[in-house]
Amino acid sequence: MVNKKSLVSIVLLATMVCSTVMAGCGENGESEKEETSQKSSVVSKVQESSQNNKTTKASSQVSTAKKNDEKSKAESKVQSKVESSAEEKKEEKKNKLKPVPTKIVDDDKLPLPEVEDPTPDYYGEDINNIFVYNGTAYEYFYGDEYMAQNYSDVVSYMKKQLGKDITVYNVIVPTHMGVDLPAKFEGQKGTSQKDYMHTVVTSYSADVKGVDTYSKMAHHRNEYLYFNSDHHWTSLGAYYAYRAFAEKAGFQPLDLMKLKSGKYEGFYGTFTTTYDVPDLTPDTVYYYYPDYDIECQLFDENAQNPIDWQIMNTYVDADNASFVFLGGDYPLIVSKNPKGNGKKVAVLKESFGNFFSPYICYTYGETHIIDPRHINIDLKNYLEKNGISEVIIVNNVMASATDIVLDAMKNLVSGSNGETEQSFDEFSEENDNGDEEYADNDEEDNDEEYDVDYDEYY
Repeated sequence: MVNKKSLVSIVLLATMVCSTVMAGCGENGESEKEETSQKSSVVSKVQESSQNNKTTKASSQVSTAKKNDEKSKAESKVQSKVESSAEEKKEEKKNKLKPVPTKIVDDDKLPLPEVEDPTPDYYGEDINNIFVYNGTAYEYFYGDEYMAQNYSDVVSYMKKQLGKDITVYNVIVPTHMGVDLPAKFEGQKGTSQKDYMHTVVTSYSADVKGVDTYSKMAHHRNEYLYFNSDHHWTSLGAYYAYRAFAEKAGFQPLDLMKLKSGKYEGFYGTFTTTYDVPDLTPDTVYYYYPDYDIECQLFDENAQNPIDWQIMNTYVDADNASFVFLGGDYPLIVSKNPKGNGKKVAVLKESFGNFFSPYICYTYGETHIIDPRHINIDLKNYLEKNGISEVIIVNNVMASATDIVLDAMKNLVSGSNGETEQSFDEFSEENDNGDEEYADNDEEDNDEEYDVDYDEYY
């Protein structure tokens, strides 16, 4: 039996245990609440971090898009600047073209002007055997006194074969290098074209009328006389030669400013297309024509089978703009000008003559333009048949020193005098001017120096 004292002890013990249990239960409850609170805090922090990450990612995407947009705009600006720079350079090159005058002034009595030189400390470079200076290409000329004398003999021979009733003019033309290189290059680039031409014009037989184109052109050397990218002269250069011819022939030349005009911009010629010379200044091809129609026909190599033609072939585009003049090299072109001077003339020419001949067509009543390299006629008989009493021979100095051109000229008059026929060799010996010292000149070496197919080139 449990005594009273033991019962009290048991009750006290139970109370202590219960109290302990209750305390433990209370502690566990608080612990659970604290754990729950901690979990909620972690979840909240995770959610907050996730939200922050999303916000950061979104912000980053916006920033990246903005950067890409800015980069794209920057690249666009750079591209725009590059294109703008290219256009500026193109425009700058166009602006480098020498001027075309608005008024023609003859100042031949004045001293020759100095060639304008914007880069006095620059001396150019050779590219593919072509001299290049300030965006302009120049071909070297190595003609010597023997060649000049030989050409003069051929012209004189033609005059003798054609007879006293035919007036023969010879228009010999300098190339670009012979007219407008700055003074600092004097004596350094090929042989002197001025000296070569002097030998030619002072060595004709007395009845050939030589035309001094050099002086006329040199007085206008700071104008646009020659192309930058092509070996030809411009229509302006040809016009000054025409004025020199007019003075010799004794008539008033046409006023260039009273003719109508057209042009092709962005032309690249033979130095670019044939010689692959880079970075040349693009050219503008100007052409001139009257305000009325001139009848024109093209004939084959036998002076047969005519077809309608044009002096200015305006169907061309900028890539072949130099062919606007006569359409290029053909055996025979005949024009009839109702407003001309009523006279008939024959022009014997290579490709430089394509730029010169239109002014003759605008002046004479009837003009027969003959390319000796491509035609098969007896010139004397042809002149008689067509009632022609004047002949103009037009050659640039390079062509005058080549066998293809000289042989073609001689072939036009070989045998034209019938019983009084005289070969060129006989004529040359008969008119020997004491140039035996040049007789052993190696013509093959001279041709190799040019390294050009002249039949195609000129």
